[in-house]
Amino acid sequence: MSIRDEDILQILREATEPLFPSEITSRLNAEFGARATVDEVATRLTRLKQGVGQLPDGRWTVKRRQA
Repeated sequence: MSIRDEDILQILREATEPLFPSEITSRLNAEFGARATVDEVATRLTRLKQGVGQLPDGRWTVKRRQA
């Protein structure tokens, strides 16, 4: 199964802390039966831009809306 942006966003939303691309890849493969590689996930993350952000240590998170 190919990976979808929606699946990546769901994993990041459900995470209790920011995740490295390798952690996102592991969850995609386990939870969605994907056959994703870390490179594929990293590429998708950089293309998503809207709604996600990368921390200085390389982990990714969903940007929270400010009220």
